[in-house]
Amino acid sequence: MEFTAENVENVVNQFYSDIGQQKSINIWLTTAQSSSAAWTFSWQLLSIEKSPEVQFFGASTLYLKISRFWAEVPVNDYDSLRGRLVELISTYAGGGPRIILTRVCLALSAFVLNTIPAVWPDAVPAIIQAFQPENFHLLNATQVCCALLETLKVIPEEFLTCQMASSRRGIVRHELRAGLSHVLPLLYQVLSQTTCPESVSREALKCFSSWVQFGIPMLEDEGLIKLVIQALHREELFDIAVDALVNVFLHSDTHRYPACIMKLLPLILDTESLLNRVIQENDEEKCTGLFKLLVAIGENHSRLLVENTLLQSVNKINVLQLVNLILRCNNMPGYFSVDESCSDLPFSFWYVLQDDIISADPEHFRVYSETFRPIYARLVDVFLHKVQYPPDEQYLTWGAEEKEQFRCYRQDVSDTIMYAYNILRELLLGHLCTSLSLIIADPMQQNKWQMIEAILLAVEAVADSVDVSDEQYLPQVFALLPQIPFTNLKLITTALDTVGAYAEWINCHSSVLPGVIPLLLHGIGNPEVAPSATMALKDIVSDCQLQMKQFAFQILHPCQEALLNRQLASREQIRLMVCIGRVLATLEFDDIMASLNVILTPHVQQLQSYILEPLTGQSKVGIILKLNMLAMLCASLDVNSIHSEQQSEPQLLPPSNKPQPILIVLQQLLPLLKTVVSKWPNDNDVVKAVCEVLNKSLHVLLDAAALLVGDITDLVIHTYCTVSHSSLVELTKQLLLLFAGSESHKPTMMSLFSKMTERTLSLLNQDIEHHPDITEAFMILLAQLFKKHPELLDYKHCNLTGLFQCGISALGQAETPTVRNAASFLCEFIAQRCKRTETEAVVLKQGLVLLTRLLKAIGGEASRSLMNHMSDVLFMLNKHYYDHLSSWMMEFINQDGFPSPLAAKVNKEHFTRLILK
Repeated sequence: MEFTAENVENVVNQFYSDIGQQKSINIWLTTAQSSSAAWTFSWQLLSIEKSPEVQFFGASTLYLKISRFWAEVPVNDYDSLRGRLVELISTYAGGGPRIILTRVCLALSAFVLNTIPAVWPDAVPAIIQAFQPENFHLLNATQVCCALLETLKVIPEEFLTCQMASSRRGIVRHELRAGLSHVLPLLYQVLSQTTCPESVSREALKCFSSWVQFGIPMLEDEGLIKLVIQALHREELFDIAVDALVNVFLHSDTHRYPACIMKLLPLILDTESLLNRVIQENDEEKCTGLFKLLVAIGENHSRLLVENTLLQSVNKINVLQLVNLILRCNNMPGYFSVDESCSDLPFSFWYVLQDDIISADPEHFRVYSETFRPIYARLVDVFLHKVQYPPDEQYLTWGAEEKEQFRCYRQDVSDTIMYAYNILRELLLGHLCTSLSLIIADPMQQNKWQMIEAILLAVEAVADSVDVSDEQYLPQVFALLPQIPFTNLKLITTALDTVGAYAEWINCHSSVLPGVIPLLLHGIGNPEVAPSATMALKDIVSDCQLQMKQFAFQILHPCQEALLNRQLASREQIRLMVCIGRVLATLEFDDIMASLNVILTPHVQQLQSYILEPLTGQSKVGIILKLNMLAMLCASLDVNSIHSEQQSEPQLLPPSNKPQPILIVLQQLLPLLKTVVSKWPNDNDVVKAVCEVLNKSLHVLLDAAALLVGDITDLVIHTYCTVSHSSLVELTKQLLLLFAGSESHKPTMMSLFSKMTERTLSLLNQDIEHHPDITEAFMILLAQLFKKHPELLDYKHCNLTGLFQCGISALGQAETPTVRNAASFLCEFIAQRCKRTETEAVVLKQGLVLLTRLLKAIGGEASRSLMNHMSDVLFMLNKHYYDHLSSWMMEFINQDGFPSPLAAKVNKEHFTRLILK
């Protein structure tokens, strides 16, 4: 169908009437807009007699053509096009749909951005001059003024969103910034008229807000800003005025006018009466607008505000009034996300304010602290109220989104309390401790669990900031914990989180452990608080491991019971296994083995029962869970770590003739692990879980695992040759790094390396793109081995050429980790020239292939983010094979179109000189 105005109009009408065909119609209309015929039919569709839908499509097409197809416009047509656009704006300013007027104004703004400054250097003043009432006899003054303001308003908006080269954007920005000297006086003239119609005032404020992005010379235009501030008190102009002022005070240029900021501040503070009224009327929209303005001033000019509190002056009074108004924002009545949604606005302000205070020099810091300490103290009290949960019956009525928003709000409050601690220091802890003791001591207050929970949340918030040597308040807080009536699960959860947060402090003050351990053990049996309980217990037994021996059996039995009850989620069960391992590591060998027998037997039996069943979704989850639990037990039960930490107490060390308990556990588990992988070798998740058990065990046992090397190697080779998994490659790397240097195990390791490389090369040579995980793991293995055990290269069956070719292929993959590790391997291989002459023949034979791959990647086949890895390999070739690299580079210089059609010979010669110099 031909792209005529009649056809396009019919199709547009069909688009709105035939919903079922809209997708195909939209494709046709999009093609029509891109055609050269659009320059003709767009004007015809904008006839005032057409329907609004057709007019809108015509205006959108015209805008599209001017903004994206500007090159199609002949230079001789620029003036006529500009005149037609102005005429069209006047047509719709006289009574056409507002949305069409805006689109036509956008078209003119696109024209401005394409022609300024070369073709139309004085575009902004020329537009202002063109839109004068005497030039439009059919329009009244209000209509002309609104059309002018609408046109000016969309120019900065179009500048923000249009596609433009960065160099061109800088030129246009400079020209538009120069246009401020014409726009701002116009806006002042409009807004200062007492008889100015509301519609014109609204357009003027919108225009002002739009042009603010180019910066406001506040000294020259202070009067205009005052007029905008006055507009806050006009109901119909409030929203626009707030947005404009926020844009003004957030602009970076305003930092150049500190005196002007302080001069305007009282005018902003005069809105307090308006704020009081809208809070009383529960007008949240206006509350949010005013608080956004106050926070914008405070956050963007924090340092200026702080510096103005050094001396007793009117400025200091104004600053404190502003800060207290911002504090009122945090103290909005009701629950955040349910009753109000603006009390989260000042969080960044409180951070910036404390940062400016603590970064001041010591003398000024003392003055600032005295000034702002009472404000931060009140802020903490506000937060202790705002973070409190509602009654349970009310909380149950909240939706999931409201609960999540409230959770995030509480986290933000915790962060802000941490910032407040930087100002208040011990005063904050003392206040929290006193408040907690008063509530617990008063029987009438004890049922107010929400307040207790809020205090504990604040104590938890400052955990990372409190010094581990603190002995003034924290001992009192932990002494009060056992006295708290834990009548609510949320209170228990926060108490557990608080204990976990202070694990490092507790390690230095172990006297509090008898009061803490029972709370943790009580929590692990309850599925609703188990996440917090298990995390806290894990933190305690990790940071306080040396103190766990006296609590070992007190901890082990509840952990065992919690695991047997099967009410905990997988993550909690795995976490408990870590706790069990950490605690067991503190015991004597015989006690460890006796406890392991009791703890592990049910889980091993469960794993055996799963093996007897067909692999279903449920049994697979069970198998992987049990294997992950065993893996974390093996990782955490490391008696040697206790040995290294107790050098001063040799009587606590296990007897030297006793093996690592994990060695015995692994000996008993290996037949079971072999059965698992032999039954389900195709399941990557199951094989990965088995490898995780072995990897964790090897990491703990190190050389002590020598007794099991043969069995583990057999498991790896048999499984990998059946079905290859990246986890088996990672396990092979661990084995080789540990035992490749051992003379007694060297034959086994060489056999393992040979079979692993043979199988991997066969797999990757067929289809490397579909095995990114194996490729990455194999490259990591090779890089590590060639660096730490290059003697493996002497093995007669080592396929050095195949390994090198595999590295080259991996270098061409899309995955960044694969390329990074391939480059690392190739660099190590190339560097072996001085140590292993066997590698030299391979590099000389395959070097040109490698260089071709590198240059193609540099020429555009690879992402720019990978260039550092390519350059590493080039550097190693240059270092170890300079003469050969020089001749290889000459070959590519003389090859036309390589590595990119865009690379001319002179470019390639320059590149080569840079590489080889």
